[in-house]
Amino acid sequence: MVKDWLYKKIAEEFHGVDFDILTPPEPELGDYSTNLVFALAKRDKQNPADVAKEVIGKLSADRAVSDFFQKIEFAPPGFINFFFNERFLRDNLGEIIKRGDKYGASNLAKGENINLEFVSANPTGPLTVGNARAASFGDTLGNVFKFAGYSVTKEYYINDVGVQVRILGESVAKRFLELKGEKVIFGENLYQGDYVADIAREIQEKKLASAIENDFEALVDFCRDYAVAGLIKSAKESAEKLGVKFDNWFSEKQLHDSGEVKNILSVLEKAGYVYEKDGAKWLKVSEFEKTDDAVLVKSDGSTSYLMNDIAYTNNKFKRGFDKIINIWGADHHGDVARLKAGARALGFEKDKVEILLHQLVLIKKNDELQRMSKRKGDFMLLDDLLAEVGKDAVRFFFLLKDLNTHMEFDIDLAKEQSRKNPVFYIQYATARLNGVFQKYGGEFEPENFCQHSDLLTSPDELRLLSRLVRLPEIIGEVSKNYQVHSLAQYATDLAHAFHRFYESSHIIQEDKKLENARLCLARGAQITLKNTLALMGIAAPEKM
Repeated sequence: MVKDWLYKKIAEEFHGVDFDILTPPEPELGDYSTNLVFALAKRDKQNPADVAKEVIGKLSADRAVSDFFQKIEFAPPGFINFFFNERFLRDNLGEIIKRGDKYGASNLAKGENINLEFVSANPTGPLTVGNARAASFGDTLGNVFKFAGYSVTKEYYINDVGVQVRILGESVAKRFLELKGEKVIFGENLYQGDYVADIAREIQEKKLASAIENDFEALVDFCRDYAVAGLIKSAKESAEKLGVKFDNWFSEKQLHDSGEVKNILSVLEKAGYVYEKDGAKWLKVSEFEKTDDAVLVKSDGSTSYLMNDIAYTNNKFKRGFDKIINIWGADHHGDVARLKAGARALGFEKDKVEILLHQLVLIKKNDELQRMSKRKGDFMLLDDLLAEVGKDAVRFFFLLKDLNTHMEFDIDLAKEQSRKNPVFYIQYATARLNGVFQKYGGEFEPENFCQHSDLLTSPDELRLLSRLVRLPEIIGEVSKNYQVHSLAQYATDLAHAFHRFYESSHIIQEDKKLENARLCLARGAQITLKNTLALMGIAAPEKM
């Protein structure tokens, strides 16, 4: 990848300075830009223009640089801009077409084995739009990992023990008793959604609890297990509608039944990382992280979420994973350092456990924002959002923003069929590309068509070429920094470059050599855009 090569080249030539290589916002500013001059001028107390002249001279002296770049320019006050060599761009076009649906794939990771856990919503209600953000992100990140050569397991952790599922069981049991005509006190701490009453009604209609309906504790246990099983099934169905298929659904109950939780607690105790205070057992988090110690076993003898998560983390490593990546909601911010401390207490390296947080999602419809609460029953279901705007729009809108930023999901925009809607705009490009080849009507012959690529000289043709060569670079960067939104932004930029080319150039025309060259460029765009959308789990429609 050119960007990596350029970074290494500059680092070799100019030691001891920090610099960035960026993609300029406008094509007139080049294909890459570096702030190296700022750093060197500050360090050496020299005029930026003089420093830039020296930098450009050194880089231009390397013949390999000219293989990639046609022009290197100083842009005051302190940037150096790089412009791709047109020959390099045309040569890469042939490689894109040759690789086809494998274009962008690599073996950067050399088979490193990753456990990628995401969504993992408590099975106390249907999946909501908040869960959809983690699902869209996690599934796409997993696809990118695989394309970059990682071995990836997408995993859903089922929190099927503890206080929350007990409350769910009580909520369903009380609704069941209400349906029988009994008067019950339905506290605010119980789950209020209509789905709770629906589960209770199903139990009543099927006469599943007839033998225990007068034993409240037994009824609660039955309702809990029945509701959890049904909601897990519902979660699987909703995830599949979103195009997300988990490789493994892991039950927290399994950890307790197998004795793993108790065993890991014993390991931590023997290692000297556990102490007792106020009748509870605490983990010495402060020995590993700059935060307070945390409870592992409560005073009533029940284990905390942290204890269970530490045992779960150990289980993942025991299954042979090299790295663990968890995607959690922002409300778990305080748990990040604690889990990492627990993993380190078990002897695992600090960088082997990574936790990404996703921020709050607000739904906007008719210019009104809605907040959601599963406990109060005030939320929008993922299934309802999918039914209203479709899988592709749901996934793309959630991928368009940095995971760690709050976002508004604008339903009206997601449904709009115009250039304002980025999903429509991108998919319209794929439909246009398909239309080009339908209009051509003949068989596409890469060797014959692409031999005339030297005729691709217009600004719009070169701009599109410069976008096509970036896909491997984008995939490599996302696999390292997890900034999945850059893939969505790339797709938007690529579609924009194609639309400009399409609208300014006659692809099918009398000059057959130029027609062939432009068909070659169109096929490269078709492959690249289709591969990009596939990574995001979004369809590339043939017509719209």
